[in-house]
Amino acid sequence: MGADNLGDDEIDLRELFAALWRGKWFIALCVCGAVALAALYLRSAERKYTVSYVFQPVASDEAMPNLGGLGGLASLAGVALPSSSSGDFATFKFLLQSEEVAAELMRDESLVRRVFVREWDEAGALFRRPEGGALSSHIATVKLLLTGEGPGDYLAPSAARLSEWMKKAIAASTNRDTGFLTLTGESADPALIVDVMAAAAAATDRLLKERYVGSSEQTMGFYQRQLAKARAREHREALAKLIAQEDQKLMLASKGDYFVAEPLTTPSVSLHPTSPKSSLILALAVVLGGFLGAALVLIRKAARS
Repeated sequence: MGADNLGDDEIDLRELFAALWRGKWFIALCVCGAVALAALYLRSAERKYTVSYVFQPVASDEAMPNLGGLGGLASLAGVALPSSSSGDFATFKFLLQSEEVAAELMRDESLVRRVFVREWDEAGALFRRPEGGALSSHIATVKLLLTGEGPGDYLAPSAARLSEWMKKAIAASTNRDTGFLTLTGESADPALIVDVMAAAAAATDRLLKERYVGSSEQTMGFYQRQLAKARAREHREALAKLIAQEDQKLMLASKGDYFVAEPLTTPSVSLHPTSPKSSLILALAVVLGGFLGAALVLIRKAARS
């Protein structure tokens, strides 16, 4: 019984390959059609380039002196003790795409117009809802029928929208070995991504500098008072070291161009488009065209049987 089933399976497999061989020209036609569609898409697709921008911490990490219970005392007094440079660098990365930084960038009207170029009406000198394509109304109707949600009210460019745009357009990653922060983005307008990265980094560094300078006087005063009260030699040495570090950092904030992060390299743009990937799309077209042609051949064979 088992041998008979094995023989039937072999016959079915042979018939399957025979059917595919008889329909080879139809399968080849489907592959050619899929490749033609892929080529048509590649000819009209928007070419995007990858931008990379690397930053390094301004100050190197230094071990903070052991102050015993001084940190808790500072918290009770409402004074925030300084964090290490790695903490400042992590804050820099977090704030880079925040609404607070986006609000700073919103002051540059020309940059905002470039980001939301499809919404800018040059004749009326204002932002409008962009005109949809031929299928936009049909898509909106289908969405309304399926979800009950119609098109929402138009929201003009704002800090919240710019922040969301930066989160989608720019990716931030930290190298564990070097500690460098790398910003990457892919766009058909790489110059725009470079300008946004530079403006966001400068605004973030400036915000952190202003925050530090605003709180440094209170922090230094706390250190001076604790130094006057300290009796143990270890405490006095630790406080003196902290005061020296804060003074050096305050001098850097007052005179230096960069406070937390500085560019390690100039922004780099890929020499060739990185999207769409032509070889991958053409390979997928060949595979999908072959599968579609083979499926249609087998369906036709089954229908005739």
